Amino acid sequence: MAEEIQNKVDVRGKKPPEPNIILKDALESADIGALIEVTGDKMSSRSVQRFVRMRGHETVSVEEGEDSFTMVVKKVAGTGDLPLDCILIKD
Repeated sequence: MAEEIQNKVDVRGKKPPEPNIILKDALESADIGALIEVTGDKMSSRSVQRFVRMRGHETVSVEEGEDSFTMVVKKVAGTGDLPLDCILIKD
């Protein structure tokens, strides 16, 4: 049985670092192992992917469209203790 998305986060129209901050809040409130789907503008894709990697979570999938992206992130145990400046990533 496939895992279900626990939360969907729409960050379209937000400019970095705001998508990262919104995703950080969603991850903090999620259970370990939860899947979170993030949809955003293409301009935020690299920043969000880097944020997920730097925070130690798992990128399950990324779909890039012409103007947008959709990413599924899995919350990993033992993450979230990195300083806030990891969120302030701009492309």
